Amino acid sequence: MSQRLPLFQNILLRLHILVKRSGFLASTPGQWLFETAYLFYKRFFEARGIGVLQRWIPPDGWIIDVGANIGFFTRYFAHWVHGSGRVIALEPESVNFNRLQRRMAAHPRRDKAELLQVAAAEKNGWGWLQCNPDHPADHRLSHSGIPVPLSALDTLMAERGWPRVALIKIDVQGAEERVLMGGKELIRRFSPALLVELTLDDPGSLRTMTLLASCNYQPHRVVRDGIQPLTMNELTILLEKKGYIDCLYLYCVDSLAIDPS
Repeated sequence: MSQRLPLFQNILLRLHILVKRSGFLASTPGQWLFETAYLFYKRFFEARGIGVLQRWIPPDGWIIDVGANIGFFTRYFAHWVHGSGRVIALEPESVNFNRLQRRMAAHPRRDKAELLQVAAAEKNGWGWLQCNPDHPADHRLSHSGIPVPLSALDTLMAERGWPRVALIKIDVQGAEERVLMGGKELIRRFSPALLVELTLDDPGSLRTMTLLASCNYQPHRVVRDGIQPLTMNELTILLEKKGYIDCLYLYCVDSLAIDPS
């Protein structure tokens, strides 16, 4: 996780550390307070333009939420899918997964979401999840930590008969390239829109940017009233300014991004 965080997020993280050390976070009111603050930050600061992504979800289209955390995006996605469309939400960390389950159990369209306690990777098997005790969104695949099951996106979709995937959101703290390598066939078949968190100080983000450029995906910035295409130079400048961003990648033909409208 980048050290260059927005002021409000830094304040939230410091409050989280203090409250956790006090023991209050383990209580029901403490959990409610944490989740409310987290979702407030996501909705009004980090993901204000999320609604524009709904344009890329056709009837019967599926969405994959990789690194679902406690379900901020998953809850939106469940409202967006229709017909045979579904949401597959992946979250390997136990505390976050339990919160995800609880929140989605109360969702009016909970039948549209399938929750899996696995980490997406380049192949199936087992791996290690390194958990940051002071940051509930900063868990990452590593060489040590908590053992977690791994699954390739291609495997998950093959098991479900290859439904059309319209959007994949990826927030996995540096393992984005591994997720994409495990979904090569899925991407080849459907060219889904990709919402990927990129981080300035993470080498994995640079590899991901290079990989997606080689696959004819163009980066875009999501803003409140739409999207803005970015050159690689503009993307780099934006990362240097903000530290990290959620970047929308769209498949391009002859340098033109495919717009569903």
